[in-house]
Amino acid sequence: MRNRMFARATCAGIAAAALLAGAGCTDNPGDTADLSQRYAPVKVKSAEQTKAGEKAESSVIKLRSIHRTGYVALSDVAKAAGYTGKWLSDGSYGLGDHDPRWKFRTGDSTVQAGGKQTKLPAPAVKEKDGLYIPAAGLPALFGNELAMRTNGGSISLLPRAFGHNAGHGGMPFADAAPGAANGGKLRIASASSDAADIIAHGQKFLGVKYDFGTGDYRNTGLFDCSSFVQYLFADKGIQLPRTAREQAERGTSVSRNELQPGDLMFFYVPGRFKTDKTVGHVGIYMGGGKMLHSSPKPEDGVQITDIDKAYWQDTFLYAKRLL
Repeated sequence: MRNRMFARATCAGIAAAALLAGAGCTDNPGDTADLSQRYAPVKVKSAEQTKAGEKAESSVIKLRSIHRTGYVALSDVAKAAGYTGKWLSDGSYGLGDHDPRWKFRTGDSTVQAGGKQTKLPAPAVKEKDGLYIPAAGLPALFGNELAMRTNGGSISLLPRAFGHNAGHGGMPFADAAPGAANGGKLRIASASSDAADIIAHGQKFLGVKYDFGTGDYRNTGLFDCSSFVQYLFADKGIQLPRTAREQAERGTSVSRNELQPGDLMFFYVPGRFKTDKTVGHVGIYMGGGKMLHSSPKPEDGVQITDIDKAYWQDTFLYAKRLL
């Protein structure tokens, strides 16, 4: 009996030692002789290395077989690319930067993308709280936004090289000369009055919380960046599209050193895997280097921001004038 117990203990000890050795640990912490030859070195990751590893893992989108077709979860796409993704009040699933650039619906193979429609090879499928779309549809949806590579049962996002020339990082913004607009033309007095009214009206909402893809303010009491702009301009009879990228197609281009109150300012939202050439945020220029906008940062909600800071100078794309 004792022999059998001794044999079991011996086997258990040998197995434990083998596991420890396989994990790169020594069986006697005090015995370091020939450690480099007997065991692989233990590498302790720094906080930066750990974060880098987590980012690398988050850039991989796993495929899932649904109806014998490779699908991906939109929540995984959002996490990997650095977008926001969530179910919206109208029952759709929104995906984008500071407003829903793409809108998906369960059972629908048509995606609303910036006022246009993109067709998926198969319908979106809802499972539990997640919405899945066919992986084959990713290039058509995000080909201009993200660089992707298929790796068997997953899709990897590749870092994008920054190459936009619109921002001219470090260059300050400046107001146009009094009474002047683009090309030296005088600005109509009514336009200046409309701009002042829009800004004054907008300031009444300071502190109203930001909510990605929110519905009409009269129903929700919330704004995202483009719904805020849309709401204020509608009060002056100017009907704008719902998203920042659609709004960026309206108006007349304005130089960053000829800005006037009421001009719309468009920015990209930085991300390791996203292009830096597409609009992700919009705000209203107030004059004097200040912008009125709804944003999740630096504060949460409607706020006034000093845009003569590195972040805004670097991410600025262009300005448009509608008044």
